[in-house]
Amino acid sequence: MTPAVQTPNLQTIADIAGVSRAAVSLALRNMPGISVETKERIKKIAEECGYRPNPMVSALMAHLKGVTQSQDVGAIPFLTAHSTKDGWRAYSTFTRYYAGARDRAQQLGYRLDEIWLREPGMTAKRMSSILINRGIQGLLIGPLPRGLGHVSINLSAFSVATVGHSLVRPKVHRAVCHQISSLRTAIQEVRRLGYRRIALATSEMQDQRNDFNWTTGYAGYELRLPKQDRIPILFLDKITDADFAKWIKHWKPDAILSGNLKILEYLEKAGLSVPNDVGLALLDRSPEDTNVAGIDQQFEAVGAAAIDLVISQINRNERGAPVIPKMILTEGLWVPGKTLSHRQERKSKSAAKGIPKKRE
Repeated sequence: MTPAVQTPNLQTIADIAGVSRAAVSLALRNMPGISVETKERIKKIAEECGYRPNPMVSALMAHLKGVTQSQDVGAIPFLTAHSTKDGWRAYSTFTRYYAGARDRAQQLGYRLDEIWLREPGMTAKRMSSILINRGIQGLLIGPLPRGLGHVSINLSAFSVATVGHSLVRPKVHRAVCHQISSLRTAIQEVRRLGYRRIALATSEMQDQRNDFNWTTGYAGYELRLPKQDRIPILFLDKITDADFAKWIKHWKPDAILSGNLKILEYLEKAGLSVPNDVGLALLDRSPEDTNVAGIDQQFEAVGAAAIDLVISQINRNERGAPVIPKMILTEGLWVPGKTLSHRQERKSKSAAKGIPKKRE
């Protein structure tokens, strides 16, 4: 009769490595307290033994330890890095990310704490020490002030994820809006209403923060059109009112996809009404834009997905920047509005009723 194979545990690894059980536990959780060389040797032995942690037991032990040593075991910091502590709140996108993450964290028994990385006198090293001493296990990095941004905090002791594309270094798991898919949906809905000459007007800053997904998706759409039907992308942060008037007169779009309502100012100054002269769909539609057609990017769902990434890593005892980062894509929602109409309804150029003013 074949003897039962004993499942390797922490003590098995400790005996082989000639270290204590506590050292093995620290090494497998990427915690400080032992040398890098010893940590890597223990990990290699664990892999060769076929050791697999029980994530449910690991999560429970972490919780029990936190109850006796720290009040913050259930806290997940939401890290921000704007020039002022509440600067990120000026953007509805960011507050919606936060609201979705906060609600999801509460559902799973955690809480989301706001932490400002740019507190006076704060350094990355000091912040890392503070978080470790508080017993923090997971971090959610909020949107950074600029695209192509980075943070210097040492992430090796934490389960980490971010929202959006603004953080490019270090590479971590992230949840984002599926913007290429959303743009494709917007084009399909606009075409369904009879529009054919569809243009894209956005800003370079917004394009960068979106990891160039809108311009990439639109370029793919344009490549499949006859050359005479293609309209070059318009970057609103590089033009004057006269430039816009010249562009729209030359290319004659019958509908415009845009990232923000600033486009309405240009249309108004050019003497055009929406939707009679030109249809409009926002690719970043806010719930406040009640009369505008476009894509609601469902930022609350993105925030919730990011929290799921953090907590799943906590439960699996995964710490630090991953070797292969994951990206969760959430679909946007198409919302009809008065800024678009069926082709047969666009007969006059009288001002459309109920068109909102530009949102600040």
